[in-house]
Amino acid sequence: MTDNSSRTTKLLKFHPKKYREERGEEIVATLQEIEEASGRGLSLANQFSVVCHGIQVRLGLTTESMFGKALDLAATPGLVMGAFFGLYLFIFGDVAIVNSSNFVPLFGPFLTVGPLLYFVWILGVAAVFEWPRFRRRIASLVMFVTVVGDVAARVAHRSPNTWVIALLISLGLPSVLAPTLLETRRRVWQSLVAGLGTVVILTYVLHPSDPGFFTSIYWSASFQLSEHMPIVDVVLVATVVTLWKIRQRELASAFVILSSPWIVVATFYPLVMSFPLGFSYPYDNGFNVGFLILWVIGMITIVTASRYQPNRQSPVEIS
Repeated sequence: MTDNSSRTTKLLKFHPKKYREERGEEIVATLQEIEEASGRGLSLANQFSVVCHGIQVRLGLTTESMFGKALDLAATPGLVMGAFFGLYLFIFGDVAIVNSSNFVPLFGPFLTVGPLLYFVWILGVAAVFEWPRFRRRIASLVMFVTVVGDVAARVAHRSPNTWVIALLISLGLPSVLAPTLLETRRRVWQSLVAGLGTVVILTYVLHPSDPGFFTSIYWSASFQLSEHMPIVDVVLVATVVTLWKIRQRELASAFVILSSPWIVVATFYPLVMSFPLGFSYPYDNGFNVGFLILWVIGMITIVTASRYQPNRQSPVEIS
């Protein structure tokens, strides 16, 4: 029993000091009940659960924190945005080359294996709407299949643009990071609005109907995103500031979270992209860098405001 108590004490160190002082005895009692019920020592699964809970409390990823609530608000809309983004890439990335004389289809009638990956996201969204309580598991599976599929396609030279795949995968992160709730809301209409809004913004930013050599947005999406993203960022900042001032802070934080992949990719693409000798990125990337700094400040503000505050009456979330 001494060894178990010592192990439990070490596990509790993952929690903030104030949390240990206020809730430590409750957690220890809960773990002792689990041990007595099982008749054995604390399982690895339970130990891992304690560690994860401690990290969640430190980062504000709990059901009662602003960050946790914002992640829950952004989770399902993020998956739906990914599905709509995949459908957009399918139409203007893979199907667009069918009537092109510049590219030859490499995967059946399509340019890449992208359509298979996008179909997985659509199935994932349908599954989340049907079984919302399994949202984290479904999102994790969809992201895993996307990563494995893209790696396999890359080996066979049938992979879509690396940047758009990174965007796609990032849109699933809120569902993975969001705290587990006793009842997870579907948020169908809000999610569909987010998905349709993504398509409208992408149509403005990427200009998929523009004629020219780049008949697939796989070759132009990252470039045009970096060029036009500052205008979208201005609208985003105005929206977030307005929501914050009217005390809709969880919703404002959700906007910041969902905008993260787009801001990061738009900023870093020109910085890491290698251009041929004598050429450089033709647009000023200073605005994107400026908005990236604002995004970092926003995320720090969200996390800081979500730090654990003592004397909150909430249940210990150890599964």
